[in-house]
Amino acid sequence: MPNTQTSTITSDTLQTSFALSPESIGISPKEDAFYAAIDLGSNSFHMIVARQTHGQVQIVDKHKEMVRLRAGLDSKNNLTVSAFEHGIACLERFGQRIKDIPAENIRAVGTNTLRNAKNSKEFLAQARKALGHSIQIIAGQEEARLIYLGVAHGLPKSDEQRLVMDIGGGSTEYIIGKGIQNSHLTSTEMGCVSMTQAFFDNDQITLEKMADAITKCRQILRPHVQQLKQQSWDCAFGASGTIKAIGQILEQNQWSEGGITFTGLQKLTDKLIAAGGCETAKIEGLKDERKPVLAGGLAILMATFMELEIDVMQVSANALREGLIYDTLGRLYADDARNSSVRALQKWMRVDEAHGEQVAQTALSLFKQSHNVWRLHGSDYNFAQLLTWASQLYECGKAISYKRYRHHSAYLIYQSELAGFDQQEKQILSLLTLHHRGKFNRNLFSEFDEELAQQLTYLTLILRLATRIHRGRDQNTPEPTLVIMDNDQIHLEFENNWLEEHPLSRLDLETEAKNLADAGFELTLT
Repeated sequence: MPNTQTSTITSDTLQTSFALSPESIGISPKEDAFYAAIDLGSNSFHMIVARQTHGQVQIVDKHKEMVRLRAGLDSKNNLTVSAFEHGIACLERFGQRIKDIPAENIRAVGTNTLRNAKNSKEFLAQARKALGHSIQIIAGQEEARLIYLGVAHGLPKSDEQRLVMDIGGGSTEYIIGKGIQNSHLTSTEMGCVSMTQAFFDNDQITLEKMADAITKCRQILRPHVQQLKQQSWDCAFGASGTIKAIGQILEQNQWSEGGITFTGLQKLTDKLIAAGGCETAKIEGLKDERKPVLAGGLAILMATFMELEIDVMQVSANALREGLIYDTLGRLYADDARNSSVRALQKWMRVDEAHGEQVAQTALSLFKQSHNVWRLHGSDYNFAQLLTWASQLYECGKAISYKRYRHHSAYLIYQSELAGFDQQEKQILSLLTLHHRGKFNRNLFSEFDEELAQQLTYLTLILRLATRIHRGRDQNTPEPTLVIMDNDQIHLEFENNWLEEHPLSRLDLETEAKNLADAGFELTLT
């Protein structure tokens, strides 16, 4: 049984502890620079603004709106017009606040509902215009990683092993870690909105309905229980609006001391059942904004205490958005988590790392020679980074089979839980690696807007040339000169008759010229 001793951390400490110390991970943000994090959750949209000052990063502004996106899904899993418009209007207000913050200092992510809504693509297109910044959809495990990062940086340094849970509108995450490093990430398909909709329609709370909801939550959590308990933990923390709200209710009504306890949860449950629903309940600390989703969140929390045998849970003031701020600082000033993920996948799939670096070097050389002509800038994505990662990973599928290895590579990249990457980045990398050779389809990126699709087409072309040039794995392969006569007419020039001395490479590039010709490009060689 996990050790869940009561932590000595006070609520005051939790509320004021997000004064991030960049020096703790060796980063040096610019003095007085502002950063923003936006979380498009299933129940509410959150925005925080922080700045680096006097060696710390401190929150200077917060804004939250109960958009209830998950409640706005219709029977076909599409966002309704009302939910759609409500979300866009909120993002317009957020956009006003962040318009003067540099784009590289802003992160905006969508979670469970936008992962699952069928018309999320249309929503994101309008949302980008409203916010003035792109919004990335993140997978459940990436959401869990960022939640833990936010919670961990809001706590004093400790060697304790921690269990962190976060109840969202459509999913609940469980993470175990020590310090700022996680060791286990789990995302489950249950949230305060979805469980309330499923079991407490019309705000009817009965003993039978609550029992059914708790049983369902226990069933969803049970496949993960053994692994969570094997990891063990010394203290448990809860993040998210639902857990904060429940913690405040228990404290104000003196139903538990020193955090959330199972006895306190039972007392709250009994009160809601006696009242027949949240709307009619007269409970100190129960706010109107929390009433529509409290019952579902309470069922999840009760089930978690039962399955994981938790004695007491402390409430964290920090969550996903604080994690986004710290992850952004890592990208800008320290080691990007995405680089670590690429290195881990290379090692897991036993990729020839030296060869990947050679391909990346040539790809970046071609990129530098072409990015102005092909306008490979002004995007939400760092194309040089994407090229580097694609070069490092395009052969990872060979660990499965040489036959159709590019298909295996594309699948591994898209389906793997690569920390730091959002869904769109993984999709782009997957498509780049899939089409680094073979037939070249210029409609490859038709799902993206026209300008980005054109840019990614040229990016694919660069990767194809770089991988062809290095097929022979010659350590002394020279960097060619790329001449662009017009956008679709290109010439590769090698020094010292290199092509004549490497007939296989010449044949390979001539084959590539034929593939490119079918796609409307003209490639010539000297």
